[in-house]
Amino acid sequence: MASPRPPSLAQAHHYRLPELLHDIRLLDLLELCGTTVQTSRHLQLSQPTISRRYRILSEDFGLVRDRRQLWGCGYGTSAAMRLLRLGCRAHRLASGVARIGSDLLHHPLLAGCPWLLPTPQRFRAAANWLELVRQGVLDGALISGLELEEAEGLNHQELELLPLGELPLALAFCPEAPVLVGAPPGRPAPGGRVAEVLVPDRGVAPGLRRLLRELGLPLRSGGNSLQTPDDWIGRIQGSALALVVADREADTWACLQRWPLGQGPRASRPHCPVWLALPADWQEHPVLRHTAQELGRIGAAQQLEG
Repeated sequence: MASPRPPSLAQAHHYRLPELLHDIRLLDLLELCGTTVQTSRHLQLSQPTISRRYRILSEDFGLVRDRRQLWGCGYGTSAAMRLLRLGCRAHRLASGVARIGSDLLHHPLLAGCPWLLPTPQRFRAAANWLELVRQGVLDGALISGLELEEAEGLNHQELELLPLGELPLALAFCPEAPVLVGAPPGRPAPGGRVAEVLVPDRGVAPGLRRLLRELGLPLRSGGNSLQTPDDWIGRIQGSALALVVADREADTWACLQRWPLGQGPRASRPHCPVWLALPADWQEHPVLRHTAQELGRIGAAQQLEG
């Protein structure tokens, strides 16, 4: 008797990874989280356990960690490991779920997609996003068009980039901020000053930095230590700093106030083009076809609202 056809979509929280593939997931999460500390929190395992299991994997597969790696797999990869990761991808997609990567700016677009597995949010260079999709760590990634414009010599092999529209941007700040960023029309900012905007490292988000400089906003680098939403929010609490966020409702930024960027009679409202990077064979997988369709619809609606 033939086995039943896998559903085209499933609830991510119902997805069960075979035990055989658990160590591959651990390695993937090390790449996505960036540290053993964050990975241990994500998997609810101790940090020594994460380190020990990674050490065994690195010995078995000849993985070499490069702490200076700015793109690709900083915890190492190999031809055999890539095949194993692609096997994990095949299992996810056949089960009707997918792992789509995004940074904090674009993550609100993924809300309302219950077939997507929870994935750590992190700012990355455009080349890094593409390589993680190509290696099978991710099944897709939302990438800023601002960063694609700044990047040179990107490797698009085995991938396809789909335009999703443009995302209006806003500045977010804590309600108790001593100095607010911008002001509603006709009202000057308190103290007549513009607070600094906390931004990712220049090697990660040069396009965003260029846009904000063109708007005349002072910038302060968050370095590489700020990764999670709580990290970024904690950094601006009780200060005059602001963050750039998507100008749409999002639980992540519910505790912050938002003002649209580019307010004023002579300022055009800036938008961030958004692209979805997918494996070249994405149309063969119902869950990826549906994801592309849904995110395209959300992106188009967001652009109209903006």
